[in-house]
Amino acid sequence: MADGEIDLSDGLIKSGKDAYIAQLHAEAPLARDVSGFWVASRFDDVRAILLDHERFSSSAMGRRSDGRSMMFPLLTDDPPRHSVLRGLLAKAFTPAAMEAMRPAIEQMARELVAVIPTGEEVDIVGALTTPLPVAVIAGMMGVPIERANDFKRWSNATLGIQEGPLEGDRIQRLMELRTYFAGLAAERREDPGDDLVSALTRVRDTGETLTDDQIVAFCILLMVAGNETTTNLLGNLIDRLADAPQDWAALRADPARIDAAIEESLRVDSPAQWIMRVAKTDVAVGEAMIPAGDLVLIYLASANRDPERWAEPANFELARERDRHVAFGHGVHTCIGAPLARMEAGAAMSALVGRFATLARGSQRGGRLPGGMLFGFHALPVVFG
Repeated sequence: MADGEIDLSDGLIKSGKDAYIAQLHAEAPLARDVSGFWVASRFDDVRAILLDHERFSSSAMGRRSDGRSMMFPLLTDDPPRHSVLRGLLAKAFTPAAMEAMRPAIEQMARELVAVIPTGEEVDIVGALTTPLPVAVIAGMMGVPIERANDFKRWSNATLGIQEGPLEGDRIQRLMELRTYFAGLAAERREDPGDDLVSALTRVRDTGETLTDDQIVAFCILLMVAGNETTTNLLGNLIDRLADAPQDWAALRADPARIDAAIEESLRVDSPAQWIMRVAKTDVAVGEAMIPAGDLVLIYLASANRDPERWAEPANFELARERDRHVAFGHGVHTCIGAPLARMEAGAAMSALVGRFATLARGSQRGGRLPGGMLFGFHALPVVFG
């Protein structure tokens, strides 16, 4: 390994995430990985890069390790096209639109929590953290609720985090979801409604044009982003609270503190650990010069644990003074669904603390998602009392 290089994957495996992030901040806050890309780990550097869409392109998010590209509208687009495409979804995510959805989301959360048994071990991922956001995003897309299980299967296959199936089975699932969304888009062109898929089929009204493949890719992006973020946020928060009975008691005593708990969970256990950018031109970041064409890994999880910004940054502290984090990104690519994820998490936590006096771990520690980009659980056994 050359001087000034780091090995992100090796460091995470050998040291563990907490220790490795601390080491990055101390020794290499902006360094080149042995694979050739840069790793930005400081809060200020990360925020500056995310704000600078003129010199750092989001097209890097579509690059795959095999050299091919997998472009998703919005996620891999830069302004001005990004602005136009984001505008297609904006009406569905305004504060007024979110508030209109609140009663239904809170009712759905209460119904799911009502059937969780008291004093018995339950996988909270299967019981609550998955079905709630899947049902919400399916409804926003105008997809029948009976397809909710398909949404989760397809989402896992898209991300390569499905349990059990071999690569051939994964490809079959991906073909299945593409066929479904292509058919759904065709239906909405003929009979549009107020859902997100109908909005995508009306893209020509804005002067932009989405091909059928791009509409399908947009649907896949909405499906994945609409359920994975909230599922992982809730799982991570419940995992933390399972080891902190005093925090659970504090939330029961004052449910208004749930919002603070959600923000602290987003900071310390960022559901999306990193995103990628590519330098459009030679650009200085801090003391480093990043050449044009170089990839930069924006380490959100590390930025949110910057010791220059937070004391004891790896600790979950319910009483911590709230400060802006970058769990949902920053700048023009800030997650458009962030208010929805917060609302869903708040509804779920309110229902849980309103019903159960205690929370404890189950017989198993819980199964983390494979891979490094998403941080959450595919199973988390807990016991409510």
